[in-house]
Amino acid sequence: MPATGHTVTAVRKTPAVAPPPTQPAADRARLGACVTQLRDAEFEDLVSASLRVLPVTDRDRINRRRAALRAVTTWLLAFDGTTWQQRWVAGGIDTSGRAWSDEPSRTRRGLLIKGAEMLICCGVLHPDYPWLLNTGFNSLFGTYQRACDPAGFARVRDALHAQGTGDRVAHDALYHLARIRIATAKRLEDITAEDVLDCQYALRARRKPCTPGEALWRALHGLGIIAGPARLKAAMHRGQLSVEELVDRHRLACRPVRDLIVNYLRECAPAMDYGSLSNLTHWLAELFWGDLERHHPGIDSLRLPPDVAAAWKQRIATQPDGRPRSERYGLLTAVRAFYTDINQWAYEDPARWATWAAPCPVTKADLAARRKHKAQVTARMHARTRTLAEALPHLVATARSRREHARTLLAAARAAEPGTVLTVDGTAYRRMANNTAKSLRVLVQALPTGTQFDTVKEEAEAFWAWAAIEVLRLSGCRIEEVMELTHLSIRRYSQPTGEVVPLLQIAPSKMDAERVFPISPELAHVLAQIIDRVRGADGTIPRCSRFDTHERVYGPPLPHLFQRPIGSGHQVFSPETVRKWLERTLARAPLHDTDGTPLRFTPHDFRRLFATGAVNAGLPIHIAAALLGHRNLNTTQGYAAVYPDEVIRTYQVFIFSRRAERPTEEYRQPTEAEWAEFERHFTLRKVAYGNCDRPYGTPCVHEHACVRCPMLRTEPSRLPLLRELEDNLAERIAEAQQRTWLGEVEGLRQTLTALREKKEHAERLTAAGITDIAQKLG
Repeated sequence: MPATGHTVTAVRKTPAVAPPPTQPAADRARLGACVTQLRDAEFEDLVSASLRVLPVTDRDRINRRRAALRAVTTWLLAFDGTTWQQRWVAGGIDTSGRAWSDEPSRTRRGLLIKGAEMLICCGVLHPDYPWLLNTGFNSLFGTYQRACDPAGFARVRDALHAQGTGDRVAHDALYHLARIRIATAKRLEDITAEDVLDCQYALRARRKPCTPGEALWRALHGLGIIAGPARLKAAMHRGQLSVEELVDRHRLACRPVRDLIVNYLRECAPAMDYGSLSNLTHWLAELFWGDLERHHPGIDSLRLPPDVAAAWKQRIATQPDGRPRSERYGLLTAVRAFYTDINQWAYEDPARWATWAAPCPVTKADLAARRKHKAQVTARMHARTRTLAEALPHLVATARSRREHARTLLAAARAAEPGTVLTVDGTAYRRMANNTAKSLRVLVQALPTGTQFDTVKEEAEAFWAWAAIEVLRLSGCRIEEVMELTHLSIRRYSQPTGEVVPLLQIAPSKMDAERVFPISPELAHVLAQIIDRVRGADGTIPRCSRFDTHERVYGPPLPHLFQRPIGSGHQVFSPETVRKWLERTLARAPLHDTDGTPLRFTPHDFRRLFATGAVNAGLPIHIAAALLGHRNLNTTQGYAAVYPDEVIRTYQVFIFSRRAERPTEEYRQPTEAEWAEFERHFTLRKVAYGNCDRPYGTPCVHEHACVRCPMLRTEPSRLPLLRELEDNLAERIAEAQQRTWLGEVEGLRQTLTALREKKEHAERLTAAGITDIAQKLG
């Protein structure tokens, strides 16, 4: 990139937004679930209370309990307070890491922990989450469940099992519940959603798994104990940021301009979705004013000097890595609209906006090339669509074969004993044993590579990759719309003739417009298999919420089609997961363009392929627009890479008519001599570096200077000779320079440049696995 006198500033990463405070901090010194008399009871009263809560009759066990209680009460008496809980808080043990870690005697440390356990089960002590998580004394939570409200814990356990939670996850979820009740000193019925969130935030800060917390949230929500979203993940999610928070992520130095951008975005927000609002904020606060502040510290006016405006427009034309910025015209249009709106509002409300009225730094001349840029983008998309249309059948066949192979392999692996070698579709695998007896995985090892994988996971991914490809290419829906499909999206329409037509209802998404279109038989077959896969044991599809990555919100629980079981619940697949499926499916059978570059599919490519196929098959453009949900026919025309059918037909008629007017003797059968001369002509095309592609019947106009000739097509097998010739030319150039044969140097350099281009072409063919060596058939 040529020097411009201005440095390119990389876009600053916005800091992560911390979760909002859930509730005011409780006074932990005043907590207590026991009766008032026990909160500052004497030693003997504490011993009697522990024997009522956890009865024991063995004299040795009673003595050990007394020793443990004596140890912990003696330790607590060293701190100020009128109750045992106040002394506990005053001791600072809640936030000091592992309990009594500085105690040199393991025996005394064990007595202290056991004594604290007794007081916790009696409701006298209520340690905070840091102590409960760092102590590592897990028997406390099982003892607490037996001592404190065992019926309540059993009720939650039944709810966990009823929602399909595994034994291990249910066990950990009940431990979470015990932590919450200990830390909050609340009964089961008094627990709130904020209490569960506080515990989960404490667990997440220590990188603990979230699956048990999710299961506990679903169980308590199902029992009606807590309110809020049906999933813990949705409750913990920050959600949409306010306009102020969106702008403040970019840390603008000039407060008045920051307030101006906030006020402007507030005016625009009602007419925009959250994704568009966030994108506009990034353009105005980061790429426009943020960039100006970084290059011109202290700037505080929208009235930009010409040199400042010109330098900014030059900087935003490229990304920090030097590549052209694809959205530069959208950015320029947004800045121009920003100035235009403020200037117009200045006439309507001068007191609020007139101070900021200024000439716009983006002129019509700056946007003059936008139409050309859009035409170039459309041309590239059409070229890409036509290329991918030829590769689509291969991708579909690959996805289908991968699914069949994975299904067959899973069935064979389940029926085989560990250590058995099985062969599926010509590939050998060895059945591997699971690490645990309760594991649901079915492991195999590919031979001879030794790659080990779970066939259950592979079969599920192969199925969903096939299903996503089929639904995308047969419906023309956006990836977000496919992920939003539910069982309720499939409708039936009874025609007057009595025929029932299945319909697919697409919920409002990008354009906030609902649309309904008939389901083809192929698409109906795919949807039926998806429904059969996700249907539960009770015959219904589980309801789950979907997270909208653009709007940053969770939707209502619905029977989504593209979902998977996770933990004790279900989760809708994300668009990013679908993209990974496509990449892994293509990796099974790589596709390449004519120049050897690998082809890749994105979910939106199937939408363009659907539009192209429908319009080229004769579907009216306005019907295609209705199927795709486009309000403007020009948008559909941009999607559909329509072949000029009329031009092709007319030109073919012209060729046929011209051929009919040519002399009939030109269409006679060639003689043996003519065939021999024809074959001899192409035999003479073979040269040392490859083949000559000049037209038949034409002489060599370059006097056999093959290296420079554009008609020479190099072959991969001639790479050693090309490299040898390159070294020889380099030596000849060095000799010519030494003897000052400047004319010879210039000619040799041109030859060397042409040679290197042909050598690079042969290297690309070799890297793509293309060879000119004859291969055996069969």
